[in-house]
Amino acid sequence: MITAVSAPAGPPWIQILLSVVGLLGGTGGITAIATVALQRRKFRADAADVLTDTALTLVDPLKTRVAELEAETQRARRQAAAASREIRELRSAVQEMSDLIRRWQRAIFATDATIERLREYILAGEAGGGPASRIP
Repeated sequence: MITAVSAPAGPPWIQILLSVVGLLGGTGGITAIATVALQRRKFRADAADVLTDTALTLVDPLKTRVAELEAETQRARRQAAAASREIRELRSAVQEMSDLIRRWQRAIFATDATIERLREYILAGEAGGGPASRIP
């Protein structure tokens, strides 16, 4: 049996295109491809909207937390300043007491120390002057 050689149906790219159209289900597939291609920008815009909404949802609690942390920082700074002031005052009081103890020790161990002179020295020190200047 002799078969006739059929003439080519057209350029090969048309055959490939027809095969693809057939595989995609004809017009429905082409419509889907066209829709996806045309709505790509809309998909990007929708994605941007979703990201923006999500970011705004997260920003409000973060702003609240930052405000709370700033207030807490201010309180901590005030407390640190008050503690520093109190430490300075305590150091000053300790220094005064140490100086007083050293003066009393020198007065007690002085070669001419007597009970009467020590009483005068202590009373003069409490009064703010007097014979205490005679004792080293």
